[in-house]
Amino acid sequence: MIQGMFMSKQWKTALAAGVIFASAASVAMAEAEKEKGYYIGGNAFYNNVFDADGTVTTENAGGLGALVGDLPLVGGLLSGLLGGGAGDTANFETSYDDDFSYGVTFGYKFESPYRLEFEYRQGENDIENSGGLSAGSSLEVSSMMGNLWYDFSAGERLRPYIGFGLGQANLDAGGADDDVMIGQLGAGVTYYLTPRLALDAGYRYSMSEDASFSTADTEIETEYSAQSLLVGLRYNFFDAQYGVQDADGDGVSDEMDECPGTPRGVQVDSVGCPLDGDNDGVADYLDQCPNTPAGAEVNAVGCPIDSDNDGVVDADDACPNTMAGEAVMSNGCAKDQAVILRGVNFELNSAKLTMNAETILNDVASTLASSPGFNVELQGHTDSSGSDSYNMNLSQNRAKSVKSYLVGSGVESNRLTATGYGEEQPIASNDTKAGRAENRRVELKVLGSDDVAAEPMMYEELMVEDAMAEEAVVEEPMYDDSMLEDDMLMEEPAAEEEYEPYEMSEDEFDY
Repeated sequence: MIQGMFMSKQWKTALAAGVIFASAASVAMAEAEKEKGYYIGGNAFYNNVFDADGTVTTENAGGLGALVGDLPLVGGLLSGLLGGGAGDTANFETSYDDDFSYGVTFGYKFESPYRLEFEYRQGENDIENSGGLSAGSSLEVSSMMGNLWYDFSAGERLRPYIGFGLGQANLDAGGADDDVMIGQLGAGVTYYLTPRLALDAGYRYSMSEDASFSTADTEIETEYSAQSLLVGLRYNFFDAQYGVQDADGDGVSDEMDECPGTPRGVQVDSVGCPLDGDNDGVADYLDQCPNTPAGAEVNAVGCPIDSDNDGVVDADDACPNTMAGEAVMSNGCAKDQAVILRGVNFELNSAKLTMNAETILNDVASTLASSPGFNVELQGHTDSSGSDSYNMNLSQNRAKSVKSYLVGSGVESNRLTATGYGEEQPIASNDTKAGRAENRRVELKVLGSDDVAAEPMMYEELMVEDAMAEEAVVEEPMYDDSMLEDDMLMEEPAAEEEYEPYEMSEDEFDY
């Protein structure tokens, strides 16, 4: 009994040492490759059971002689006890032959060096010589254990490991059996044949609590400890990480891949991201509009956004809030909608277009050419500086100058109406310089396709002659004292500042 207690403490101490050793190793070793998932395996063990000490106790010596022939569990040791009294105890030692055992495993690999595993093992060793257990019989051991293994990295495919297990075993000898606690320490090496199939080779040392077998008036208690060499195969339900990893198969290693998970076959750049030829933020393999202009806002399939669904994308739509179903020009404007021709400026106190204005009007001419079913009105507007009549004349002259240029650019004259509105329709305050600059403008208003473009007769005397369409310069009447009003002189006495157009950059033009 004292020996049994000693052996029980011994295997518990061994297991505790294994825990401490594994913990220390985890501090010393670098983090294992990132991989996780379930696995299954099968192992074959070459099993060596150590010679085991034991004790046999008789409770009724007087009636034991008749039972000797019926007790396969005990051997010649009983004959020495038959002459003794009840309660006699004798020690014995048992030896076993070496044999094979087999086991299966089911485990989970954490995203760390640890593996948690369930193991079932079945083995049998014949009893060669025993003073207590009958020679010629066998000891069968079935065990179920939970194991914890720690994997090291020793190369791309090689993973040494250490660990321990704890569970329960059933020891069966000669028809009598006992369930005991069992533990094991182990070490080995795993070699990956493929990312999912691994070869396992290792060593196990196992030790159980003392097993107790009772038959009739006899009780036998024996130790059990064994060592095993194993070889097995393990199948992972995940890919082991070794070598250069490229999970999405795009030719860029996972370490360098900034876009993991790219679908197979998609072309990628040097950092593993799908190609985006037009730089609209939608990869080419998803882009249904692969030649979107740079900077255009696009939807999920890479096509420019058309918020009002008028067929003109927002980037080109001068009238982005057109009512549904309205016919529109190529610039996105429908009947009765107007757009300011920003950047269409004139020389000082003149109706002569600046070079920048001509460049912008070339685009207007292209829009009109691509919208043959529409007539438009060209509206001239001024700020409140100067007299009403002067501003009316100046705005009409400038509207005519715009029309003349468009006609010279190939737009049919009967599609264009030039009208001056002077200072009557301000869009900003005339009390500030910036507001007055906003009010000095030319607008393009869309007329219905059935409307007939015609010049207002009240300004006929100011029309630009067709023969002078390209070079027409309408002389502005200069201010004299009779034209100046007191309130004008208080704010802007200089004629040059009063009529100098507010210059805008070409990129502000939106028609």
